[in-house]
Amino acid sequence: MQRSAGRTPDLLNFFGAYVARVEREGRNGSAANYRMACRKFAAFLSPRRVSVAQLTREVVVEYEVWLRQAGLSPNSISFYLRYLRAVYNVASMEINLHTRRDPFLYVRINQIATIKRAISPTNLRRIADYDLSGRNPRMAFARDLFMFSFFTRGMSFVDMAYLRKSDIHDNILSYQRRKTRQWLTMAIEPCMQQIIDRYNSQSDFLLPILNSEGNYKNYRSQQRDLNRYISALGRELGFEQPLTYYVARHTWATMARDSGAPIQIISAGMGHTSERTTNIYLAQLNHSRIDELNRQVISQLSGNPKRSRRSKR
Repeated sequence: MQRSAGRTPDLLNFFGAYVARVEREGRNGSAANYRMACRKFAAFLSPRRVSVAQLTREVVVEYEVWLRQAGLSPNSISFYLRYLRAVYNVASMEINLHTRRDPFLYVRINQIATIKRAISPTNLRRIADYDLSGRNPRMAFARDLFMFSFFTRGMSFVDMAYLRKSDIHDNILSYQRRKTRQWLTMAIEPCMQQIIDRYNSQSDFLLPILNSEGNYKNYRSQQRDLNRYISALGRELGFEQPLTYYVARHTWATMARDSGAPIQIISAGMGHTSERTTNIYLAQLNHSRIDELNRQVISQLSGNPKRSRRSKR
């Protein structure tokens, strides 16, 4: 798409086309976020329309005020502004829009720090040991997925959902993170194998989260349902903060840090790729060292942590 700055496309039309493009690329989660941001910006503009060139700083500030007056949290406002900026930047590049005015200049877009999400080892043991016999099997399944996430170094829900039995060879699990496309490898620990065996089925998927099609609609439905169950479990246990699957990831990282593990190993174990130093370190990292750290973190659930002989920097 090549147009002069004098005849730039309608921004909402470009927004919608970009959502479709992201969807065709198979980035369903990102497409859902872009679609949500597009609808919010359309609601703000209605019934107005603006071209790409007409998105000025004044319009962005007006949009920010509108979002704030709607009662949205700072991080929600940041979400909508970030996705709008991303689409504007793509549109500006594709139509060769040359302007010295950045409409997002001086507009706060960065997220602010949220409350601590990690829970203590004691509360983690309470989750693992909580008696759910006679309860809805979905509650027990939601709990087992939470523990599986912790045991697998904070694996995300989407990655657990799409794990396949073929991802395991010789007691080693290898999978590609859907968010970053990075490959992660880990040893199958006994506590992980127990959960895998508990839900063994004829499906190609390792865990019975998705149906045979495994499409995005099915994934989102299962995610919402299991999130409700794990949240309800947190309320039953009297946790002050909401219990989500992301808490398992934060908890693993916190317990690994408290065990004295180097930050490079923690980042590598969780599949972080944003830090340049971590990316450099990954090329030299022995995966058995990450497995050793994972065993040490998991052992804290028994109250008898195993001291790693190689945990020093």
